[in-house]
Amino acid sequence: MLDVFIIGAGIVGSWIALQAARAGLVTAICDQNTQSGDGISGRNSGVLHAGLYYQPDSYKARFCRRGYTMALDFFQQRQVPYEICGKLVTSGSPPQGLTDAEQAVWRDRAVERVHNLMHNALACGAEGLELCAEPGRKYQSVKGHLALLSNQTGVVDVPRYLKAVQVAAEEAGAIFLPGRRLIDINPSGTEVILESRTGRETIQATTIINAAGLQSDEIAHLCGLNQYTIKPNRGEYYRLSRRLPVQTLVYPLPPDPGSTALGVHYTFQLNGEAYAGPNSIWAEHKADYRISADPREFFESLQHITDFYTTADLHPGYSGLRPRLFHQDQPVKDFVIETRTHAAGCSMHLLGIESPGLTSAPALAEYVVNQIR
Repeated sequence: MLDVFIIGAGIVGSWIALQAARAGLVTAICDQNTQSGDGISGRNSGVLHAGLYYQPDSYKARFCRRGYTMALDFFQQRQVPYEICGKLVTSGSPPQGLTDAEQAVWRDRAVERVHNLMHNALACGAEGLELCAEPGRKYQSVKGHLALLSNQTGVVDVPRYLKAVQVAAEEAGAIFLPGRRLIDINPSGTEVILESRTGRETIQATTIINAAGLQSDEIAHLCGLNQYTIKPNRGEYYRLSRRLPVQTLVYPLPPDPGSTALGVHYTFQLNGEAYAGPNSIWAEHKADYRISADPREFFESLQHITDFYTTADLHPGYSGLRPRLFHQDQPVKDFVIETRTHAAGCSMHLLGIESPGLTSAPALAEYVVNQIR
């Protein structure tokens, strides 16, 4: 019998496998895809968040800050490419059609929201923050009267990162089982049935960890946690034909405090490509990776934070899905970790692990493994 069996080999599940194996626990991990990283982990902005947006006492705030520090240590140890480029969250330009008086009111409110965001970020423990008046003077083509600069925000090569974590986990003794789809969990919560191209297999473990992302609610239901539902929310990205002349990410103000969608922003990857996105659209199903938005919609959003682009600069890129969590039909904005204890062991369910899940993964894993131990 295994000590730990993990369902889902994305960045969170792989980190749990690494830390569990390093703790001396006999560990195996499965994924329904033959190539892990095809889901949430491989379809996002690749941003290392510094902890600006979350409720200060939330799991998101706690794990984001701790995970950030742990991730940087891992990158340096394993030579994972990353860049701490910083991020501007700008008040942006007012909507078109407002009178001069209405524009003045809008700007005052936007400036107030920038100050509120900074106060929240400080309460979350974020460091390296600055207020930048008239950011366009220093950062060419950035709009707005005031911006919050997060010097610690960065980007990482996500495929290289995920692979490095998995290699480290295997070196520590974890066993990876790709191409296995979970069929059932027995009532005791200590036995799983998997299906692959070669047939079915049964695996026993004292602790079962549900880190299945978009499918985590379905697995939770098998263990009696029926009150949670995952609704997939699609985020689409448009590739930009050129990069901004500034070497920093540029974001709009979030729509509301604690929002799980941060608005269409400017980001870039370490391969030199730049993107606008993501938007927020309810997907039809959990494999709905279409790009349906018109580029003009992205341009209209982008032009509020920068005057550098035209619609001709936008080209369809890629899309990802957020595992939006609902508890009895009410939205949940924080990570949820539920434990079901049985006579012979337990199951732990990680639900609603969306942004900042990539940054938080090492700390989430640390917490889970400490709970097991």
